[in-house]
Amino acid sequence: MTNRLTRRHTLVAAGAALAAPSLARAQAAESLTYLGWSHTEAGSKPFLDGVFGEFKAANPSVRFETVGVPFGQMETTVFLRKRSNQRTDVIQMQERWLATFVAAGGMIDVDKIFGASYLDSTFHPNALAQARARGGRYGVPWVSGSTGLVANTKLLAEVGVRKPETMDELLDTMRKVKRAKPNSSPLGITTKNTSLTQLETQLFFWQFGARFFDASGKVTIDSDAARQALSLLATMTKEGLIVPGNDRFDFRRLFAQELVAFYPDPPLARAFARAQSGQGEAYDRNISPMATPVVKRGDEPVSIQWSHLLAFPDFGGAKPTADGAVGRFVAHLAKPETQLAYFRTAGVFPTTKVALSALASDSYVTEWVGLSQYARPDEIAQFSNGPQLRDVIGEEVVAAMLGQKSPGDAIASMSKRLTDIGPKT
Repeated sequence: MTNRLTRRHTLVAAGAALAAPSLARAQAAESLTYLGWSHTEAGSKPFLDGVFGEFKAANPSVRFETVGVPFGQMETTVFLRKRSNQRTDVIQMQERWLATFVAAGGMIDVDKIFGASYLDSTFHPNALAQARARGGRYGVPWVSGSTGLVANTKLLAEVGVRKPETMDELLDTMRKVKRAKPNSSPLGITTKNTSLTQLETQLFFWQFGARFFDASGKVTIDSDAARQALSLLATMTKEGLIVPGNDRFDFRRLFAQELVAFYPDPPLARAFARAQSGQGEAYDRNISPMATPVVKRGDEPVSIQWSHLLAFPDFGGAKPTADGAVGRFVAHLAKPETQLAYFRTAGVFPTTKVALSALASDSYVTEWVGLSQYARPDEIAQFSNGPQLRDVIGEEVVAAMLGQKSPGDAIASMSKRLTDIGPKT
């Protein structure tokens, strides 16, 4: 796919950049340390190395250092750098980590750095919503979207069905797919990674009206709504509509082989389908965002927030300002041409209004961005012992899906175990 900025887009982008206070002002020598993970990954490294190189060339007075850490080590690394007061000016932040770091202290509200008017005029509101934590905004959205269902429209067309809109329609559609393709897994839900199981099945619990915790942190999962959601997942697995023993990475491959009709993923799903199918962009016509089927018509479909943010700590470095090195770095990453190039390279969605407007003809992007208005923060991410809570939920869900426990017993056990552990903020 090729997207070109029009002269109008360029002028709008220039105006937005000028709205931030003097981002291009010549500066005295400054230092800037960036901590992230995407520039360590094969799919993004060449592109981001080039983007960071462009920033260095345009800002020769800035001593710019990039620190790369594998994704799984990011949270621990941030806490260690905070504890040792190591210079860290900008952090690539997964949205689900934000509440934990804000609660721990040391994160700066971005409205105080850049001004609310600049952020609101520059970035899409659905992306900005994912930067909120504990009453403030603590990140600038870099890439954004949600974790929701994607549908293989080629497979659905072969079976003669459409994207389902309700849970009853979903079950009926999956049965038709299974009859037409007995070796398929019509729905791809992880059962061999309990952390992913919790995240993915959260869509079903929410859609039925269940919550794991209330606003005070009290465990509330022992409910009729939760039992209904888990009973449906167990029925799907028993009927072979969800084939156990797989995870999201397996289902991405099976999706591209037309053996999965629906599975949950962030917007990168299309990039994976291109690669796994071996057809590249020609496979785009077969993958479509899909609202989570509702229990009854008129309900709002749910999805889970998913974004990468740029966050700014108040430890180990100079106070960040909009017209300093930090502000110029953010403006560089927010340039429409940079965001669109990243989209073409890695499949991640832009966050600025100008860049998104340049993709208005791409229905995959526009539909997904529209659905992200219903995205909710992951319930477990707000707790410092989230990984432990997530594993407990995932273990009980898998036990019910595999028929090792009844849905009722699994929910009761889940509630007791979560209460015994207790969520920690």
